[in-house]
Amino acid sequence: MEKTKFIAHKDHELCETPCHGGEGLWYFRDMMWAVDRKDRLFIKYIHSDIIPPGSSFGYHQHDAPPEEEWYICISGHGVMTLDGKDYDMGPGDISVCYGNGFHALKNTGNEDIRLLVIYASPIKQG
Repeated sequence: MEKTKFIAHKDHELCETPCHGGEGLWYFRDMMWAVDRKDRLFIKYIHSDIIPPGSSFGYHQHDAPPEEEWYICISGHGVMTLDGKDYDMGPGDISVCYGNGFHALKNTGNEDIRLLVIYASPIKQG
């Protein structure tokens, strides 16, 4: 395994998909596409996501530990649902869904929601 890595993303295009039974389309760019899975220690993926106005990803449950997913809102506004409770989400807000947790996100604003999403295994305490 290499000791360092630089990944240029200027030519890596956005993917378009419905997500977990949500409404409308959702766009993402896989930020780790150039890193082989065997070279990933804790992070499964990092996405740069765009959720247009009115679109959402559906309410779903994550697998049991050790997985966790972090959503960092860069811009836009929406409602993040975590284990049945709604939270207004905007720039600078972070939500975390741990193993066995449920979550969903709906763009309730007039502009795209832009997110950085990190999906990882927790670091074991020793």
